[in-house]
Amino acid sequence: MRLRQLIALAGLVLATGLSSPTAAQETQAPQLHAATGLAFPSNIADAHLVRWNDYGQSAQQPALGFSYQYQIAGRLVATVYVYDANQRVPPGADNAVVAAQFAQATGDIERVAQQTGRYRDLRLVSGPTNCTYGLITFRCATYTAIATAQNRQIFTALLVSGYRAHFLKLRLDWPQEGGMVAADVDRFLQTLVGAIVH
Repeated sequence: MRLRQLIALAGLVLATGLSSPTAAQETQAPQLHAATGLAFPSNIADAHLVRWNDYGQSAQQPALGFSYQYQIAGRLVATVYVYDANQRVPPGADNAVVAAQFAQATGDIERVAQQTGRYRDLRLVSGPTNCTYGLITFRCATYTAIATAQNRQIFTALLVSGYRAHFLKLRLDWPQEGGMVAADVDRFLQTLVGAIVH
């Protein structure tokens, strides 16, 4: 499988259950990402680190880097991806490398909705635009869709930036009925980025 497809598979699934994750064949990623200095504590605000993955170990694809998934049970899932995709990534959101990675990630979200039938009525509700959390400016977009199996509305936010020669990608997923509104998600993003960037 090509690297681009593996990157897409590593980060494109919209959360629908928002319950405790099932056991997966994953290896433990370090709580400090040595190349970037990003830190991943066990808890960030009300969110707990529930799953992590070192794709170099679990999939023999070191270019996919690491993922760290935080969860506020029933309300929000936030996954942070740190990887280089075998290229040098310029800092920030305003460069062609990050723009291409963002376009690939948004395209993957749209393709999954069309091809799998797991989601319907996928709509872009904000963005693409730049947004700043903590010290990082990201390229951002937010979608809404109906999760077919549960017949409920969900939201997903995608954020991509370059940070210390790596992509820093965030995916946040939350159900409409979970009680999270845009201001809550925004506050959580500020806290999340503030906690991992030192």
